[in-house]
Amino acid sequence: MTSYCSHGEVSAFLQVDAFADSPATTPTQAQVETFIEMAEARVEQLTNHAWSTANAISVTDERVRVQRVQSNVISTRGRIQLSHYPILAFSQHASPSLSQTNGNIKIWSSGGYVDYLDSDNSKTLGSNVADVSNDAWADIERGIIYLNSYSLHNMLNSSPAGVDGYVSYKYATADTPADIKLATIYFTASIIAMNDDLNVMQEGDDSMDNATRSQRFEDMAMKILKDNRRLGRTMTMARAIGGFGTGMVTP
Repeated sequence: MTSYCSHGEVSAFLQVDAFADSPATTPTQAQVETFIEMAEARVEQLTNHAWSTANAISVTDERVRVQRVQSNVISTRGRIQLSHYPILAFSQHASPSLSQTNGNIKIWSSGGYVDYLDSDNSKTLGSNVADVSNDAWADIERGIIYLNSYSLHNMLNSSPAGVDGYVSYKYATADTPADIKLATIYFTASIIAMNDDLNVMQEGDDSMDNATRSQRFEDMAMKILKDNRRLGRTMTMARAIGGFGTGMVTP
């Protein structure tokens, strides 16, 4: 199922009749939707992000390190900056939620990894930054996990190979931004235009040939994705935001 744009938006952009399966057009609606899915995959690869909850990407056992953060309690707290955000869920199930007890936030604790989402470990997880009374809480918009009293339970033994924890989660931006939609349309149009056998757009003496059109659409899509401004929607590498140092105590 396509998520970033529709086949109707592609035909409108190309100014051709609507694509259909019956009676079949060339290309058919199904073929164009396959092209859109290819374009979506390319956008995700180039941006390292998913731009719709329908296209949410699962991360299994991302290796994380915990930064110790100074607080007004006796011990220091821990902060984990995930590589992607916003966080949709900390599990791999069909209907995930932050409250599920069989997801994965596994933190090293003096000799073994403790899964904060395993009910046997009696840990509590808050779903927003105000839930500071829990054993852990999350800033789901920025992809940050906070741990309560991290230094006390971790100071006796260092984690193996410097891996303080493993986190499994799903991430995506809920609503597809307009520029991502347009880039997907451009990429899809490029696929269609480069295939002369489809004969979607007739070439004339006063117009570009299909190969030139295809390259122009490709260039426009890449220009959008390379524009770091993108109205503040750039997905900056998450580790550059929250800090990555282990063993450091940060105010």
